[in-house]
Amino acid sequence: MHVNDDTRETTTDVEQALGQIEARAAEIRAEQLERALTQLRAQGDLTDEQAAAVERLSERLAERLLAVPRASLRQPSSVGDGTVETAAELFG
Repeated sequence: MHVNDDTRETTTDVEQALGQIEARAAEIRAEQLERALTQLRAQGDLTDEQAAAVERLSERLAERLLAVPRASLRQPSSVGDGTVETAAELFG
């Protein structure tokens, strides 16, 4: 299968936009996780198991929230209609 330069560039743009979105989501997740764990620890004993459960919850929430943008950006229809550029601007 032959991939032309336009397709390669478009794939790169999509992957870069997804990278920006995922990096920003990871940053926000880490900030909010630390905030939540700090508040929970201040209220009393927080076990390692409870902290791990909160961390897993934050990971699952981030994954679920990112699922739609990932799928949308990977749709051929998002190419050339400004979707990729808009996503990059929103999460850049």
